[in-house]
Amino acid sequence: MGFSNDHKQAAQSEYSLKPEGDYEVIIKSIEEKKFSTGTKGINLKLLIRNDVPDQKFGNGFLFHTFWKRKQPTELDEQVSGYSYGQLMNLSKSANLPDGKSYETLEEFFADLIDKCIRVTVKHDDYNDKWREVITWITETKYPECNHVYKDRTQNGGFAQNNQTFAQAAVSAAAQPNTENYVPDDLPF
Repeated sequence: MGFSNDHKQAAQSEYSLKPEGDYEVIIKSIEEKKFSTGTKGINLKLLIRNDVPDQKFGNGFLFHTFWKRKQPTELDEQVSGYSYGQLMNLSKSANLPDGKSYETLEEFFADLIDKCIRVTVKHDDYNDKWREVITWITETKYPECNHVYKDRTQNGGFAQNNQTFAQAAVSAAAQPNTENYVPDDLPF
């Protein structure tokens, strides 16, 4: 049985913004990325927790980027030109040990994976499109994490109680550049 393209039938998924407000989230991934403009940023992928009473959009994602500073200070240079103050706020919000030293940003990122934090989301008009913007990051009000992952094969289905999965992140950071790597087990 064959078919023909019919672009009049094309459908796009409807993306709707999550309402403005505070969300309890888990830091799922962090990566430094170079954008097509040449600008570098630290991208955070945040999973909305499903174990928080009266919180909607559980298992949904929010995203946040820390941008390199145009005129970094001496402290900013210690974190590759990003805002030292913003990264220390993230560290404090995730309850990382005060005074802990890191050799690289990747080590710092690994320590943040699977930590719970609270973020404030606002809506912003950018290039005539509304988007979600994280305007505030602070400590969670629910430090005991009982998030159940949609994919129950991960961690027996439950999030670790603010413990990291640093081994996976460090292992990934130690891998050679696999930018053009395509895994064999893709469904297409």
